[in-house]
Amino acid sequence: MIKVILADDQVLLRESIGYILDNDEEITVVGMAGNGYEVIKLCEKLRPDIVLMDIEMPQLDGVNATKIIKENYKSTKVIILTTFENPDNIMESFVADADGYIVKNISHKDLVLTVKCVHSGLTVIHKSVKEIMINRFKGFSDYKLKYKDILTEKEIEIVRLIAQGCSNKEIASTLNYSEGTIKNNVSKILEKLDMSDRMQIAIFAIENGIV
Repeated sequence: MIKVILADDQVLLRESIGYILDNDEEITVVGMAGNGYEVIKLCEKLRPDIVLMDIEMPQLDGVNATKIIKENYKSTKVIILTTFENPDNIMESFVADADGYIVKNISHKDLVLTVKCVHSGLTVIHKSVKEIMINRFKGFSDYKLKYKDILTEKEIEIVRLIAQGCSNKEIASTLNYSEGTIKNNVSKILEKLDMSDRMQIAIFAIENGIV
């Protein structure tokens, strides 16, 4: 029997989902929670096989709850079940080690199938979520191909040093330029990459393998 916990702050919705799942002879809903803290406590007490996790919940959201559950209860799998197809939520959920991401317009039959597939060791991603992920990865790929056309060799070196935590003064010393010249170059880099601060440059450098 597959033991499932439902985490959603909407009572009617989680009870409806619970009714659907309980009607399957291979699944039993052992607990329900209205926020991230509640679902973590239930995982400690009940050790479920699967958690169906909403994202937008009070006190502790589903992404952070997922991270805590996956760190502490290795055998519990987490499926994100939400109405929000937000690219950042999707990426953060999988960084938190979610085992699936589906949206609430899924059919009853597909919901049951998703639980069984994830329990069997598969990762299940809703079609619309897959498309969002592909587009996000394409964006990273395009940037990797294009940044050498956007930035000069000197600017790429400055980006690398920024990602290593160097100040403008330290970069100037390393590259034998004045601090003012480096400051102007950093401003140009921000403009070329449509960014607002050095932290974004550092993240860009890491994502694109510059460091």
